[in-house]
Amino acid sequence: MAWEALPAAAIGAVIALTGTLMGDVRRDRQQRGRERYSDRRKYCVEFTVALTRALGGLRTVTTRGLAGEELRAAAAEAMEPTYVAREQLLLSGTGEIVVAGEEVFHRLVDVRDAVRSGASLDSVAYHDAYHAFSDALWKFRLAVRADLEEPTLSPADLERPDWSDRDRCTVCAARA
Repeated sequence: MAWEALPAAAIGAVIALTGTLMGDVRRDRQQRGRERYSDRRKYCVEFTVALTRALGGLRTVTTRGLAGEELRAAAAEAMEPTYVAREQLLLSGTGEIVVAGEEVFHRLVDVRDAVRSGASLDSVAYHDAYHAFSDALWKFRLAVRADLEEPTLSPADLERPDWSDRDRCTVCAARA
C-alpha cells in the first residue's frame, strides 16, 4: 500500500470541507444582509405610517374642543403609535436614517406641543410646526430611499417647489 495516498486523501478532504464551510458562511452572511435590509425597509415604512397616524390624531384632537389636562392627554394618546416604531428604527436604522428619523420625530413633537398649547388647525403656531414636520418627513423619506438604493426624488419630480407644503396651504397663503 502506498502511504502517499492516505495523506493526499486527507488533504483533499480538508480542502473540500473548508470550501464547503466557507460557502456556507458566505451564504449565511448574504442571508443576514438581506434580512437586515428587509427589516430596515419594514421599520422605515412602519415609522412613516406611525408618524402619519399620529399627525392625523393630533389634527383630530384640535377639533374636539378639549382644554387643560384632557387636551394634554389626548395629544399624548395621539403620539402613541410613534414610540414603538421609533425604537425599532433606532435599533435597526443606519446612521443617516436614524438622524433623519429623529429630526422628523422631534418636528412631530413640535406639532404635538402646538396642539397641547391650544393651537387650532388654522393658527400660525400649528402651521409653523406642521410645515417643519412636513419638510422633515420628506427628508426622512429621501434618506430611506437613498439607503434602499432607490432613485432619488426632487420636489420638482412631484410638481412642488419644496417639501414643506407651504405652497398648497391656504392658511400660509393668506398670511403672505
